[in-house]
Amino acid sequence: MTLLTEEKLKKIFPKAPPDKLKAYGPIFGKACEEMGFNTPKRIAALLGQIGVESGELRYDKELPSVYNKKDPKDKNEPTGTLYEGRKNLGNLQAGDGPKFIGRGVLQLTGRENYTLYGKKLGIDLVGNPELACSPEVSVKIACQYFKDRKLDEAADKWDLDTITLKVNGKAKLHHDKRVAYSEAALKVLEGA
Repeated sequence: MTLLTEEKLKKIFPKAPPDKLKAYGPIFGKACEEMGFNTPKRIAALLGQIGVESGELRYDKELPSVYNKKDPKDKNEPTGTLYEGRKNLGNLQAGDGPKFIGRGVLQLTGRENYTLYGKKLGIDLVGNPELACSPEVSVKIACQYFKDRKLDEAADKWDLDTITLKVNGKAKLHHDKRVAYSEAALKVLEGA
């Protein structure tokens, strides 16, 4: 039985565009089942992070900000210039910063992650980084990312602090929103 449906997704992400709900609804259901996200807590914790990272499925590509550009208002400066040369992201080649900006529902970032998840999923994300924006690939990356970091197990314990730390890093940006999305999703998924 599919725990997550398009109808439930709409209740969890009321600001999501209808076309995104239609595209993501069946994909989430299928991917969650295939990858062992088979409890309300696991799915809710995943959706809590996705709600913030994707702006309720409205954004599949990182928006310009002070975190990824020297001047977010400069339209000529590509998003990701502040990621240039970042060894912790594997951005060692010229142009890697803008090429490997955050994409997909969890905002996969950096050459190293594109290389790793491309290999895990059997697709060329390094040569075709835009593939990470497609709903099917994006959701698979998100589920695999959670599994790789044992965040499904953290979800079983409802350890949202650890999940946010491993998704967003020490900054834990918008942690309160991530918790709120997770708790709202859990209520919807449990039928409360």
